[in-house]
Amino acid sequence: MQWRPISSVIPELSAPPYLLPEVGRDEVTRRVEGQGIEVRCIDASRFQSERDASLAVGRELDFPSYFRGGWDGFFDLLSAEFQEKPRRLIVGLLNSNVLSGRDLRLFVNMSWHLQNATETIESEGGGEWQLEFFYWGTWSPVGG
Repeated sequence: MQWRPISSVIPELSAPPYLLPEVGRDEVTRRVEGQGIEVRCIDASRFQSERDASLAVGRELDFPSYFRGGWDGFFDLLSAEFQEKPRRLIVGLLNSNVLSGRDLRLFVNMSWHLQNATETIESEGGGEWQLEFFYWGTWSPVGG
């Protein structure tokens, strides 16, 4: 199945990073799975460091057991793993609002690296791979 912008599946999405309300998670998951996209979720509120974040996401991407975290190692393995097992995958980061409230710097750095991961897979995958990240949480309205 060819790569398609995630906005073609969920038109109400804005530009990444995708900050989504927890209340709609089941419906969004159903819609993307109906398009052949696998969804995996991890609890972002448990991340205490960049290493924690990269290691947890790497586990969801089925990185080998020797991966010990860190963004350099993450990117070293990223393309190799998708070449070996091409797929379309969304990683949902649950309770992202908790992480952003506790450690905004960690949240911003993590989301920047994960957006780079999405762009890497899009450019290197030739349309056969897809990787997206959804940040689920109870988000406060901007300016509210």
